Amino acid sequence: MKKTLLNGLFFSFFLTSYSAFCQEKGEVHKIKIEKEKLFVKAAFDDTEFKVIAFDKYGNPHENAIKSFTIFYKENNTAYQAPVEGNTFPKKTIDFLTKKKKLATKICLTNLKVQDKDGHEEDLPDLCDIVIFPDCKKVNKTK
Repeated sequence: MKKTLLNGLFFSFFLTSYSAFCQEKGEVHKIKIEKEKLFVKAAFDDTEFKVIAFDKYGNPHENAIKSFTIFYKENNTAYQAPVEGNTFPKKTIDFLTKKKKLATKICLTNLKVQDKDGHEEDLPDLCDIVIFPDCKKVNKTK
């Protein structure tokens, strides 16, 4: 009986001292917490000339885009136009659809979205968008 009690005391002393030594000798590790992004991508609506953000579940959010930059090239010259909101300005739409005779390839960069709590996030660039000029009526001649 004494031997069992002595073994139990020795075992409990060993466990408590081992755990105390382990805590002092070990390094302090840091836990990094990164906020999960709500929005993952953007898409261009070529019928209304709007940019729409999509969340991680695939749901569209039309008013989440706060700003972006339109980037395009013409005659080996690069042009940029900053835009506030999610809709192309009327002046830009008229230039790309009415004043140009050829299709224009544009890229949307610096896409900024804002969630319902007011936190801003960056979205990946949206490139290779082709905007075609308006069709014009052609008179047939014989």
